[in-house]
Amino acid sequence: MARDTRHSRTSYRLDPNVRPLRVAVHVELDPERGDRFRGHVRMDVALDAPANRIALHAADLRVTRPRVEVGGRRQRLRMRLEPDRERVVLEFESPLPAGRAVLELAYAGRLRRDLCGLYAARSGDDRYAFTQLEPADARKFFPCFDEPDKKAPFTLSVTTAAHHAVVSNAPVARKEILADGRQHVTFAPTPPLSSYLVALAVGNLVASRRVWVGDTAIRVWSVPGKRRLARFGLEAARECLARLERYFALPYPYAKLDLVAVPDFEFGAMENAGAVFFRETLLLLDDKRATLAEKKRAAEVICHELAHMWYGDLVTMAWWDDLWLNEAFATWMAFHVVDQWKPEWRMWHDFQHGRAAALDLDGLSNTHPIYCTVRTPEDANANFDLITYEKGASVVRMLERFLGRAAFRKGVRRYIRRHREGNAVAADLWTALSEASGVGVEPIVRAWIEQPGHPVVSIRTGAGGALTLRQERFRERNKGRSRERWPVPVVLRVGAGRGRGTREERVLLERASQSFRLRRGSFVYGNALESGFFRPLHASGDWTKLVAAVKRLRPIERMGLLDHQWALARTGRAPLSQLLDVVDALSRERDADVLASLVQVLAALADPVAASGGAGLEARLERFAAARFGPALRRLGLAAVPGESEDARVRRATLFRLVGGLGRDPAVLAAAARLTERALGGRRVEPNLLEPALYLAGRDGDPALYAAYAAARETAATPQEERRFLVGLGTFEAPALVERSLRLSLSGRVATQDVVILLARLLANRAARERTWAYLQEHWPRVRKAVPPLLAGRLISATLALGTRRHRTEVARFFRAHPLPAGERALRQTLERFDALAESRRRLVTELDAALPD
Repeated sequence: MARDTRHSRTSYRLDPNVRPLRVAVHVELDPERGDRFRGHVRMDVALDAPANRIALHAADLRVTRPRVEVGGRRQRLRMRLEPDRERVVLEFESPLPAGRAVLELAYAGRLRRDLCGLYAARSGDDRYAFTQLEPADARKFFPCFDEPDKKAPFTLSVTTAAHHAVVSNAPVARKEILADGRQHVTFAPTPPLSSYLVALAVGNLVASRRVWVGDTAIRVWSVPGKRRLARFGLEAARECLARLERYFALPYPYAKLDLVAVPDFEFGAMENAGAVFFRETLLLLDDKRATLAEKKRAAEVICHELAHMWYGDLVTMAWWDDLWLNEAFATWMAFHVVDQWKPEWRMWHDFQHGRAAALDLDGLSNTHPIYCTVRTPEDANANFDLITYEKGASVVRMLERFLGRAAFRKGVRRYIRRHREGNAVAADLWTALSEASGVGVEPIVRAWIEQPGHPVVSIRTGAGGALTLRQERFRERNKGRSRERWPVPVVLRVGAGRGRGTREERVLLERASQSFRLRRGSFVYGNALESGFFRPLHASGDWTKLVAAVKRLRPIERMGLLDHQWALARTGRAPLSQLLDVVDALSRERDADVLASLVQVLAALADPVAASGGAGLEARLERFAAARFGPALRRLGLAAVPGESEDARVRRATLFRLVGGLGRDPAVLAAAARLTERALGGRRVEPNLLEPALYLAGRDGDPALYAAYAAARETAATPQEERRFLVGLGTFEAPALVERSLRLSLSGRVATQDVVILLARLLANRAARERTWAYLQEHWPRVRKAVPPLLAGRLISATLALGTRRHRTEVARFFRAHPLPAGERALRQTLERFDALAESRRRLVTELDAALPD
């Protein structure tokens, strides 16, 4: 065996003339007894042309005993490693003829600690092994053709201790007890899958009862003691799966559906065919102890992963540059389906929060197109972001509204049937949608998919219903006019006059500037139902009319208006006073989701803007928040009322956070302390209200309260409560308690998945951020070891809370000296945000000082 460390970034793909036809993988492991595993893999492959060599992927594995047969005859070969390219290359003494061949390899490795490949996890005293193979980590589990277009049926078999549960993609075909007392489990062959969708879980897992959708059995697997928390996940999966089958007009494509709650997991969830893996917080819930936001988020993630069973698993993108085909559609589909199941949850309001974050990121010069070139696994990892998911889903939503629901659904069904068990590219989807709708889709959508950024649309009305629209690229840092153009489906909300309601009017903006004619109206809002992925900028005369009529907008439009005005103010396109006009106009707002948007905007004004203007300006903003929203909280009351609606409870919790957190109202802070004491004493507190109470009480907490939070985290009854208390530990401001939280983050007593959550919370804590940044630098080797690749970019992004030019220089210098895989783009984006903040801060401080009452 020889080693070859030469690496060419341009030759990253495997030979397209070699395709797996069937793959059998055996692995032998026992996570309780040690971290070593070993196994062998047998692959039937098709050669479309004669081959002197076959390359396949393997990373951090010891690969031995290569064997190749053609027509039952063994071929002489030489094996060499290319570790920098994560490959094993088999070179043949004589070329293999076109046709069929059989490859066999033995392999061995260690269970990883970075939550990818085949990795170790623990819960209490129990030890487990789980897989997480997307995008390119199947090669860390077994030698394979680790590219999404190399689909094949997989047959998995496992030898392990007899008392372990073993879960994989397919049902168990047979189980036998070996002479040494271990079990050998063989699973049925899967339908054709990409390697990243193979799944394995081994350890002391327990299964819930089964529920059924047609012939599909659904179970939830969890660690011991948490089976009681499976009811919500089962209900959500059953309700969503039935609706997905109806939408696709195609039955669920796999033999069973297991939902596995993993105690330590890098992603939120993973769509392994037939065996979907989740973080515990997103699958295991107690209805009576979970907040509404936690239930909505869990249902959305469950539905997202189940949508992937068709859109991603059954039909898979041909390469990672079309990752958005999987993720954008699944994101849109989840909100669409859960909104049908639970219309009272108003799921599209939640989508608006994610869309707002995507608009912010997409305003940077260092954004990226939804479709972008992927060459390496690091490139693919970097694309699991708001642009791929939320911006992509926004474009899908915009397209569905443009084509119409029926035509869009018909095109999607055609696309799925045409490419089932195969691979597809974006052009295949456009073709199916065009055929179904009779509309040429590709020219409409190409600019949104292939071009970075999004437009700001200037809106001006005139006499006789004249309407002028102008578009240019929105940039967080203004750098002059741009040449990018988009076909923008603009849906306007138009007031009917004298309070007689509103109507929608639609126009298509295709050029830099266009004029249209509207029926007369009392006001115009430029993004009805927030269906367009752009920011509307209203001329001053139109603005005055719009603010006067703001309560006639739909709640999701009021949410959007707040977000857009904050973006326009911080980039200097609109005065900050306009934003505060909207805040004033919404001081009696009753919609909890609009109030949540108010909290986000005012929090951004508080830190870093007001904080940069000195204690006097901060105090004035606090008084402003308390004066505008304190009366609404007092009318609602500080305590939950039996029989009141869940909307009222969420509204109270949001006002509690706004008036107590931003307004620092003494009565609210005292109530937070009482509620926290009650919860720590084992008495029930309404969960939506408990969450902000814990965070407010923690800010001024003493060592005794810190110890109580730490103990509550260890004994929490649900994964959501455990996370709440962990985040709560990051809110304490006393220096000695900050130090305790920093030590806890790297102690091994925080799950790997949660280390970045705690560190990011400490960076957001004004009293802790300077010390946290120093601690990260001092302990970087340990931090780096504790942070999985996908979460590394989030840690870089969290440093923006440091805020100053000095910190910008330090962050740039440090991460360029200590680069992170998949973190290069996140660093560029964070540095650009630092620069934008530096450019806008002084102006915003001046404007805020002028606009706030004394």
